Amino acid sequence: MKLNLGAGDRYVPGWHNVDRADCPHRKDEARDLRMPLPWEQVQYVYAGHVLEHLRVGDALVLLERLYWCMAVGGELMVVGPDVVAAEAMLAGGQGLGVSLESLKYGASRWPGDEHRWECAEQDLRIMLELTGWTVGRRMSINDVPAMWPVADRGPQWQCAVSARRAE
Repeated sequence: MKLNLGAGDRYVPGWHNVDRADCPHRKDEARDLRMPLPWEQVQYVYAGHVLEHLRVGDALVLLERLYWCMAVGGELMVVGPDVVAAEAMLAGGQGLGVSLESLKYGASRWPGDEHRWECAEQDLRIMLELTGWTVGRRMSINDVPAMWPVADRGPQWQCAVSARRAE
C-alpha cells in the first residue's frame, strides 16, 4: 500500500489518498490523523505538507503510529515548509513566491489548512528520530525521487526528509 496523507488538493492516482472529512477535495478515505490508524504492512507513506498542520505532540504520535503500520523496510517521505530556509532566502534577497506568513501559519484555503508550528528540516529530522525511524539523507525538493507525489518541486523553501522502518 502507498499512502498519501493530507492529500488536500493533490489527489494522486495509484496512491491511497487520505485527508480530513471536512477537506473539500477528492480523497479515498476521510480520517482524523490524530486517531489510531487501521493500516498494516504499508510500503510507502508520503506526508507532504501535513505534519505542520498538527500540533507537535499530535505529529509525534502520528509518526510513531505510522512506524508501527509500516512493513519492515517501508519508507516514509516527509515534505514541509522550511521556515528557517525561507527566512534565509529572504535575507539573501531571494523571493519566495508566497508570503512568509503563509509558510509560518498556513494559507487557510479550507478547514485544517492552518499551520500549528513553524516547520523546519531539523525539526522534522528530530521528530523522526524520536519516534524510531531511521532517518535518511537531507535532500532538496528537486532531489526527491520521481515516485513520490511531490506537488511542486520548484520552491526551494521546502524541505524533504526520508526515513525507513529498519527493524
